[in-house]
Amino acid sequence: MKARVSVLMTIYNAAPFLRESIDSLIAQSFPDWELIAVENGSRDESPAILASYQDPRIRVFSFPKNIGRTPALAFALGQVQGEYIAILDADDTAHPQRFSQQVEFLDKDPETVLVASWVQQMDEKGRVFKTWEPPTDPRALHECLGWIDPIVNSSAMFRRKAALAVGGFPQDYVYAQDFALILALAQYGKLAVIGKYLCKLRVYSGNMSHSSKHAMDVAVEGLRLTKYAGEKLPLSKKARRMNRSAVAKYEIRCGLAMFRSGKAFLGLTKILSALAANPDVLWTNQLFRSPFQAV
Repeated sequence: MKARVSVLMTIYNAAPFLRESIDSLIAQSFPDWELIAVENGSRDESPAILASYQDPRIRVFSFPKNIGRTPALAFALGQVQGEYIAILDADDTAHPQRFSQQVEFLDKDPETVLVASWVQQMDEKGRVFKTWEPPTDPRALHECLGWIDPIVNSSAMFRRKAALAVGGFPQDYVYAQDFALILALAQYGKLAVIGKYLCKLRVYSGNMSHSSKHAMDVAVEGLRLTKYAGEKLPLSKKARRMNRSAVAKYEIRCGLAMFRSGKAFLGLTKILSALAANPDVLWTNQLFRSPFQAV
């Protein structure tokens, strides 16, 4: 029988946390799931950890070399059998009630195409140090899409039919493929957030790159999607003002990445141009601070 929930997990050198992540799936109170585990050319013990599981719900697909996260997600989406798709990154964990509560939500509200949750952020040792609490009010959630991605990827569950209808994960995004899909789904149906901590997100230096190229690529993709959100989503005046500030924020981040990569004049020019177009960005707390966070 086909599982109702298909979990997408791309794995690359995730050995330190992979077993904890998979075990959080096995501990789910909702048992009707399958894991699409894409082993993306790891050079550590990740393949051996995957091989140690005998659970028939765990389906492993291995690539000899890393094909990139977005192609790996697209491949995983093509293997899905379930009605609903959940995301869980290989270093994050799911609360035991996550699937049962999200499936119940989607079952009761056919107009909702994606449901996420509040999230606890943890360090390498699993110690929670922050929380992420996006709006549970549908309108407020929709509004903030104009200036930020409120959905933590590992907390999301969405309808397979809806994801396929909007084209799945866009292949022209290296880092922001999740937000690109969320924006597409937001135009297809309703998004929702359950006001409970159903996911723990691992935040540590090992899962972040600090290279100037990485910073530039992330900023460019963020800028592109923020502009897209401002053009495509029906937003209030306040949300449009926040959207303009977010565009300026990403312009400044692009400029900073240019500056750090040796293109000082071009970077400074871009930063000054963004500030001139939207000087409010300096005091809206949007430049470097993320909303929805509490200690």
